Amino acid sequence: MKKRWILVLVLAGVLAMTGACKSKKEGEVKETPQEAETEEAADKSKVVKLGNYKGVEAEAVSTEVTEEELQAEIDALLSFYPATQPIEGKTVIEKGDTVHIDFVGRLEGEAFEGGSSQNQGYDLTIGSGSFIPGFEEGLIGKEIGNTYDLPMTFPVPYDKNPDLAGKEVVFEVTVHEIVEYVDAEWTDEFVAKYTEYDTIEAYKEGTKAILEDEKIRNQPAEWQNRVIQAVVDDSEFECDQQEIDNLTENILQEYEMYASFSGIDLADFLQYYMNGITEEEFRQQAADRAENQLKSQLVIEAVSAAENIQITEEEYQQGLKDLAEQYGAESPEAFEEQYGRETVEAGLIFDKTAAFVVEQAVEI
Repeated sequence: MKKRWILVLVLAGVLAMTGACKSKKEGEVKETPQEAETEEAADKSKVVKLGNYKGVEAEAVSTEVTEEELQAEIDALLSFYPATQPIEGKTVIEKGDTVHIDFVGRLEGEAFEGGSSQNQGYDLTIGSGSFIPGFEEGLIGKEIGNTYDLPMTFPVPYDKNPDLAGKEVVFEVTVHEIVEYVDAEWTDEFVAKYTEYDTIEAYKEGTKAILEDEKIRNQPAEWQNRVIQAVVDDSEFECDQQEIDNLTENILQEYEMYASFSGIDLADFLQYYMNGITEEEFRQQAADRAENQLKSQLVIEAVSAAENIQITEEEYQQGLKDLAEQYGAESPEAFEEQYGRETVEAGLIFDKTAAFVVEQAVEI
């Protein structure tokens, strides 16, 4: 039975998903090769008509940062750190309320590390599940302006701090206000508080430089995407829905992994890092990306067959070495053992074929 292996990162799918992802240094994850294996469906998906792939015309990739792109970064930052204001007349906490509190957790009478707001204040939405079970529920019915002792027991297991698993503690919680989120103001004070810059002007200059650097680094991959997309758009396909569905699930799992590495769930990841799109919208984007990945792979396979593009043993060994170095493998042999020669070879032929098409492409 035929198998098709798609090297997800070869297609630069993350860039294709959205241009609105935040540029954040914290929580970044080094991507590694991922495989999507499909079996019977691979025989059903095919290119019905291969479009022109020699001298393809595609729009040139600009490395200039526009005002709109810079404003998108500012808007994302403002949404990530919204301001709060007290809700006048509301004094008793209910489920769903956001409360501004300070707290100190004590184990056997002594404050323990990581269990305090350090008098910096903390905005907690009741029912969000942000704190250990019982903490948020224990604040329901409490009044602002008072301090309360909340006896708690840490769950077992407790991955964030295994030493606290099952331990009985008491949280001293001071309830300052019940608040609501409002749009933050874009000021020098905001910039100084939430970024590495002191002023709006410094932030704009620094962020523009970062975005320009990203565009320059991503330019070759983005140009390849556009060229291959032009071939895809000029081709006709028969795509098996099950194969698209399998690829979609791989993409969703990939982003759920990114979210877990950041210590949040997928919904929060989409809110903070992808400009607040819904899970339904994200699933549709993932399905569109999966279909395009499949078509791109089919096109490259068709071009490879038409041009009889192969790789020599020397090219294979050099490519294997480069991949092992790129992804931090212990050795080329270890990388090959993990992914298999067939998979590595398919990826290298993809790259060689894509380069063949790109070399002849024309910028417009």
